[in-house]
Amino acid sequence: MRFFDFRKPGTLFMKADRHAVPTPILATLVLLAAACGGDRGGQTVDVDGTLVPTRLQIATASVGGSYHPIGTAIAQVLSDNLEGVLATAENSSGSNQNIRMLDSGEIHFGLANAAITFPAVRGAGEFEKAFPVSAAISLQSSIAVIVSLRSSGITGIRDLAGKRVATGPAGGGWEYFVEPILAGHGVAWNQFQQIYENQANAMDLLKDGAVDAVVVGGSVPHVTITAATATDTLNYLQMDAAALDRISADYPFIRKFTIPAGTYAGQETDLQAADSGTAQLLVRTDADPDYVYLITKTIYEHRADIAGIHPAGREITPERAAMDIGIPYHPGSLRYFDEIGIWNPRTSPAE
Repeated sequence: MRFFDFRKPGTLFMKADRHAVPTPILATLVLLAAACGGDRGGQTVDVDGTLVPTRLQIATASVGGSYHPIGTAIAQVLSDNLEGVLATAENSSGSNQNIRMLDSGEIHFGLANAAITFPAVRGAGEFEKAFPVSAAISLQSSIAVIVSLRSSGITGIRDLAGKRVATGPAGGGWEYFVEPILAGHGVAWNQFQQIYENQANAMDLLKDGAVDAVVVGGSVPHVTITAATATDTLNYLQMDAAALDRISADYPFIRKFTIPAGTYAGQETDLQAADSGTAQLLVRTDADPDYVYLITKTIYEHRADIAGIHPAGREITPERAAMDIGIPYHPGSLRYFDEIGIWNPRTSPAE
């Protein structure tokens, strides 16, 4: 089985090196900018002995997916529980941009899909260097589902060879999980035509016959699938559980996920799908550990409040918040996870 090579975009290879993460050299002196998670500077407030920006910015994604609402919920919880702090969720083009804005010091925190952070911290794929970002906490899953129109005759993933497939927005980095998933099911990247479009527009293209299938990602139930079934009958392409286990051995951020029968109109049986990359809250690796500890602690202890604002918050659980999916956690977060006993790194199945 051959997968996407994070080291050389557009080529294939046998296995990604999950452990090839350069060890960051932390500064001896913690500057104020680093304490605030970047070079933004600005005013800070003392919260229980820790300096926190009075205006704390969290980059999310475009409106329409789950990143912006979960980011808004996190910002609300931080604002409510850190006196003197106003946290805001900022729109962006998503994971790729957020990682780069953290690197340049334009934001304090950013949401990113682990499938995109995985090559970013390794300086692999299209990332020109190893980006100095770490995970503060893991959030909701991002479930990949592939759909086609019932009238298309496309009933399995192998049927996508020679077809036009919408594989996410341009520059969104979806190829970092779509390619290994399809390759693991026998369809190489060069065997079909990629159409780059956001999910809502991609579903419109499917209805109009301009694409043959769409890869949808996000929280279940996917809003775009639910909306499409109001007017069209869809095929839901089953993934293979054994294939996903093999893929996960090389790409720990990809895991199998079962969507119960009846979740979508016309879905008569359980659907084997893939958790294609957990959403994580990222921060610069050189941020003050005490500051990151406080932010992580506040989010985790108030996860019920986040879930009350947006249902994706229900996935901030003891099992998921510190899950080991190949992305390094910030030392401040690890200290908190150790204290509450939820840090349990798994041995790489590739070893």
